[in-house]
Amino acid sequence: MNNEFDDDGTDGLELMQQNQEGQSSHFYSKKKLSDPNFSIESETFQDLCAGAGIHQPSRIQALAWPVLLKGESSIVADQTGSGKTLSYMLPLLQRMMSFKEQAKSNTKEYGAPKVLILAPTAELADQIKLVCDKATSDLKTSVSTRVITATGSHSTNIRDQIRMLGQTPVDILISTPGRVATILRTKSSTLNLSNLQAIVLDEVDVLLIDDTFGPQLRTIGAASPVAQVQFVFVTATLPNEIIEAVKREFKDVGVIQGPGLHRVAPNLKEHLVDVSVPPTDNKNLDLCFEYKAKELMKALRSNRCKRTLVFCNTVETCRKVENLIKRGDRRGKVFGVSAYHNAMTPEARRRNLSVFAKGQDKEMKDGRKEVVDLVLVCTERAARGVDFDAAPVNHVVIFDFPKDPAEYVRRVGRTARAGRSGTSTVFAFAWQLPIARQIMGSKLESYTVAADQFDKDEDGEFSQKQRQVKRSKKMQDQIIRGNIEQGKAWK
Repeated sequence: MNNEFDDDGTDGLELMQQNQEGQSSHFYSKKKLSDPNFSIESETFQDLCAGAGIHQPSRIQALAWPVLLKGESSIVADQTGSGKTLSYMLPLLQRMMSFKEQAKSNTKEYGAPKVLILAPTAELADQIKLVCDKATSDLKTSVSTRVITATGSHSTNIRDQIRMLGQTPVDILISTPGRVATILRTKSSTLNLSNLQAIVLDEVDVLLIDDTFGPQLRTIGAASPVAQVQFVFVTATLPNEIIEAVKREFKDVGVIQGPGLHRVAPNLKEHLVDVSVPPTDNKNLDLCFEYKAKELMKALRSNRCKRTLVFCNTVETCRKVENLIKRGDRRGKVFGVSAYHNAMTPEARRRNLSVFAKGQDKEMKDGRKEVVDLVLVCTERAARGVDFDAAPVNHVVIFDFPKDPAEYVRRVGRTARAGRSGTSTVFAFAWQLPIARQIMGSKLESYTVAADQFDKDEDGEFSQKQRQVKRSKKMQDQIIRGNIEQGKAWK
């Protein structure tokens, strides 16, 4: 089943507040919650919408709700920040509550979830639980939601998780494929998937493309009543190979494709910076980094805002960029810099995310608060596993251009979410430039060439290597000139 692009909508949470703030309404659906296709006559659905803060559905929600409420297996695809989590969460909760009412059973089934939601990272699993808890907060009947992951804010050792499953009723189980598969393979496992009504694969493009998830998903499938389960595959990018892979296993699966798929938000201002070095220096890695470093500091200074994400491709580059910004602001008066990548412990990642979300106000001698700009230097992990809707990102810097164009859409999708405005600054060189131009298209706000400005307006504080080279050459020129003027031979 393919859905046409005949809706407009917005993200699910706190939509009314965004409208009151004058936020863009391009994400909102023309359909109202009173549309009979949304089962709004159901008191349960009304309570779910109220808990989630939905006053008007987003485009993808308006497209997905009627289909998923019928129990049809579907691929749900739309751009980041479009409200996909609530597009599948609300109808699955509605169906689960309806089955509960029909069963009228008071028996408690421990370790037997009705809905299983699988995510590639513990951070995303934690975010999904927050959305689920908020949506179910106004329900008259309690819903038990559990997260079992190896890391993340809900992580415990696997023995405690097995014990919890054996002693606690679970309606919604949110986890990673690895943790569920490990528990299922454990002899003392108390996890029973025979009562599953729905399985959700969030970020399905990651789960299916990454080879490590394949055996784990097969283990879960073997323990599930596949014939009676409603499958929902959720993604912000939809390559043809993903559709083909899903349809090989689920021939009747439909495709619910939102209008923003593979597009950046229309209220995002994109700036492209050509950081190509001269051809004679294309092997000079220090000079390449210097070009980017100088442009990064210019971008941070010209786009002063509360929160900025800086994306790098490797942990090593993350560390270099973090140190660069800290060196340029040694007293931390301008920037509050932290990092987020796989080389950090889960506790350190959570701590840095908390600071990035809540702010970092510094006490001054006179008692006033000095507010700094928060900068989070990260790898693609933050593009896939973290939802910043509760702490909106104002500016995204693509320090290293991603190898996959789809990853570009995910990275810049961390800002300008849910109708808000945002800015992106993208560094690209050589072969990356035509790809970047093609992705940005007519939305390109500005284009600058770093080499044209590198020797002008020299920023000595942030271009130390280049400054040292110039100073050394200048001193040598002065010595040579002095020896010539005095008639001395240069040695």
